[in-house]
Amino acid sequence: METPEQKTPKSEGTFTNTAGKKIYCRYWSEDKSDIDNTKSPKALVFITHGAAEHCLWYNDLAYRLHSKGFYVFGHDHVGHGQSEGDRVHINNFAEYNRDIFQHVDMMKKKYPTTPAFLIGHSMGGTIAILIGVERPDYFKGIILIGAAIVPDPKAASPLKIFLGKMIARILPQLPLIKLDSGLISRNGEVVKRYEDDPLVYHGGIKARWGVAFLQALKDIEVNMESIEWSFLAIHGSEDKLCAVEGSKMLFEKAKSEDKELKIYDGLFHQPHNELPEDKERTLTDITDWLLKRCL
Repeated sequence: METPEQKTPKSEGTFTNTAGKKIYCRYWSEDKSDIDNTKSPKALVFITHGAAEHCLWYNDLAYRLHSKGFYVFGHDHVGHGQSEGDRVHINNFAEYNRDIFQHVDMMKKKYPTTPAFLIGHSMGGTIAILIGVERPDYFKGIILIGAAIVPDPKAASPLKIFLGKMIARILPQLPLIKLDSGLISRNGEVVKRYEDDPLVYHGGIKARWGVAFLQALKDIEVNMESIEWSFLAIHGSEDKLCAVEGSKMLFEKAKSEDKELKIYDGLFHQPHNELPEDKERTLTDITDWLLKRCL
């Protein structure tokens, strides 16, 4: 994973969302490489990152897909990374969806006949599912990596939810829970890089964001059985940040004819940033799934 200190992205930009915030964008497929960028891409692939992190954490995945002929792009969610906005603070997950639709619409105008896919990790997986529910035909398929689909029963007891809602009304940006960075990967180098990354939000989860997150999970629960779009759900069996039971439930309840679930034994929250052999398997599975749907 390249960090801003190690390498300045060759192709980046911004757009202003409908709330007036500048959103940092990354277009990996505009980098110089041995791929002929004059050819029409197999598909557009938008990567939506998880809570507290930013889009540059997906460089390896993006370059792998680009090498196979996909046009890969993404942005930092509002309040994340190099985008404007209060750090990891929103009132509703629809704010994330809005910006993705705006960005992808821009690229669809450039490539009007090219199919589009969505990849979402962790909170990005939550967003991806909500987007699929809102516009089922907008993307040709969705890949979920360690998606947040069901709440943590310890952190989401009725009493804690009630108290969280009360606090969110009075002190919406009060940090309540801090995530354990050691749980993102078994690869110690990845964990250290995450802890040292100045673009990662290292503070606690804020009250209002937590309420919005729980509402997003509720919306997924209510709509899960109506899902019919194609998806691949990937999850580490030892993911302690986003329960693997969520991916299992989605796979069981969704009506999709084209659905696949891969659970990697022993892996943590970021299969795409795991130890080399497991990371390679994850990148290969994602790439192969996309290629089969572009034949």
